[in-house]
Amino acid sequence: MTRKPADAARANPARAIAFHPGDTPDGGAVSLALAELRRPVVDLAPADPVIDPAVAVFMGDCPMAFRPPAVAIAGGAPIVGAAAILAALAAAEPSKLLPRRPAERAVAEHWSAWIETDLVPPMMASIALRRLAPRHLPEAIEQARQVLKDRVARVEAALEDGPTLAGRWSVADMRLMAWLHRADWVGLGLGSRPALGAFADRAYAKPRIVLALAATKRPPVIVDHEGREGQGA
Repeated sequence: MTRKPADAARANPARAIAFHPGDTPDGGAVSLALAELRRPVVDLAPADPVIDPAVAVFMGDCPMAFRPPAVAIAGGAPIVGAAAILAALAAAEPSKLLPRRPAERAVAEHWSAWIETDLVPPMMASIALRRLAPRHLPEAIEQARQVLKDRVARVEAALEDGPTLAGRWSVADMRLMAWLHRADWVGLGLGSRPALGAFADRAYAKPRIVLALAATKRPPVIVDHEGREGQGA
């Protein structure tokens, strides 16, 4: 008999991880990591919406707040935000989420940090500006597009050298894949980026990845700078 996640969590509460995906593609990155850990997962209350200053740089006078993903490990205090969550999970079970070789592990950690600071902000801003902003902001959209184009080119070049960013599937690849899964929201075409497209195709060929990403398929709930909440299309 297959045990449901809630039953597994009750049977072994010390291994349970409570999870809320939040409103952005980053929830998919955490879901991918949890799939690798194969630990029981239960629901967690959502985190409060926050305005990311790195995203707000692109948003002009229309900053928006989003609920980040959150987890609580074995009944501990909630950990909020994809970067913090992935780092905590990788520290707890590095053999499942990071390369074993120290040099490759350092590369994975470097890419994880770079994705957090350099790639996610223009991607999140592109989603917000294209789909959720209360009015059309063409100059802001173009600024985010140009920044994103340059940064995606760096990832494309890295993936031309191998199937993953750091030698084996790691938290860096999970973060990247979660955002590529929403490439249509971002306005990012993969057809002209063969290395990124092949990376995504390899990921989609694995059922556990497809299931993990499907678990977070939903439009984001947004809160604008005046506190008004709405539903993305």
